[in-house]
Amino acid sequence: MGKLIRRVVPAVFVGGVVAGGYYGYQENTLNIRGTIQREELKQRVKVSNEKITQPERQAIVDRVMKETHRDEGLRKQGFVSMPLLGILQPIFDNAYSEVGLDAGANYANRTVDDPDGDQVPVMGQGNYGLASHNFNDGKTGFSALQERLNQDAPYLVDGQLKGSDWLNGQPIYMANRSGIYEYKVTGQILVNKGDTDVLRQTQSPQLTIISCLFPSTQYRIITKASLDKKWEWHNAPDKVVHYFDLTVQKTNAHASWFNPGEEEGVN
Repeated sequence: MGKLIRRVVPAVFVGGVVAGGYYGYQENTLNIRGTIQREELKQRVKVSNEKITQPERQAIVDRVMKETHRDEGLRKQGFVSMPLLGILQPIFDNAYSEVGLDAGANYANRTVDDPDGDQVPVMGQGNYGLASHNFNDGKTGFSALQERLNQDAPYLVDGQLKGSDWLNGQPIYMANRSGIYEYKVTGQILVNKGDTDVLRQTQSPQLTIISCLFPSTQYRIITKASLDKKWEWHNAPDKVVHYFDLTVQKTNAHASWFNPGEEEGVN
């Protein structure tokens, strides 16, 4: 009997650990699933320091700025990349329509001072507002910006609006026909859905990213970043230019179950 117990107890313990791990993954206890997904997203980004010639750079610019949704009334503004989270999606000019948000990221520019959004934001200047869907899958659109998949904390705790510093210091790259802009994350806060104060213009160049919180979708996660560097395409670091090479990088603007569409990357 003693030998049987010595065999059974470890087996039960191991089985409990395996079952607990599976349950933890399914329920995202301790953010297990989110952590695994982020590692997968980092692996998806192709990192390279290989030299890029000027003609090759121009070809990358042309692909980045290709008008892909003109028939839907959208104008391409450029692309946004956050390599740490596998984010790479096009930027269009209408965050206030489903057509725009279904296509990718869009600039957001309506405030109390400019309710109609007449002032078009400029990359590398003032406060550039940018919005995209959180698909609650940890990988599509701006979903990966939420620290814990499908968990309100640390942004909303006991009904109190909080924030997070988990991305502080991480680079976010914006690209348009003029060049590439590197912003560094300074923090995340939570605001109510209708709060437009975060989009008011600033003296210093900033990036303000807006995405939903899950499961409490009446709130918005605001990811703030400050401009750190900017380059023209001809003198940008090869590594940074590679982040926008759509012939090797995968884009993440579309979820087949919500906004099916053709990705612009190598997907």
